[in-house]
Amino acid sequence: MTLGRGIVAVVVLIAATVGLMLFGLEPVFALSGGVLAGTVVLLAALRGSEAVVEDGPREEPAPATRGSEISRLAWAFNPRTGVAGEIVSRRVRALLRRRLARRGIDPDDPAQRSRMDAVLGVGLWQRLNGRQVQNIDIRNALDAADRLAAASDGSDEQTTRSPTRKQERT
Repeated sequence: MTLGRGIVAVVVLIAATVGLMLFGLEPVFALSGGVLAGTVVLLAALRGSEAVVEDGPREEPAPATRGSEISRLAWAFNPRTGVAGEIVSRRVRALLRRRLARRGIDPDDPAQRSRMDAVLGVGLWQRLNGRQVQNIDIRNALDAADRLAAASDGSDEQTTRSPTRKQERT
């Protein structure tokens, strides 16, 4: 309740009391009629307001969920155009960057471009950094990542694809 609503209710109480006394009611009955009118005005003013509880339990908004990582990666492929989304190409580039670093190859060094092309395939790294990465480039990059993982001895990182999946493609 605000101070303004209380003042309005008191003004209505006084006005109703004075008005009823002018009509000839005894002061006690006029006062009871004024209290009744003030109460009605006060309740009508409170009816439209919300009760605000400062120290009560708060309902936390539900966090926005974006789905699982696998579903986001799956939706990043466009089967109609054959283009892979940015999220997929970033993940594949990060995977290849780690695997190439194990072999001492820096993809950002132009002097090592020939070594990288020999390991990955000619121009694959440039296509992965392009604007629209094709699904076949993602497949070739994952195959290259598997070859790099198999070539590294004692690797604790698992391969990215299962052998049965490779046999299905061939």
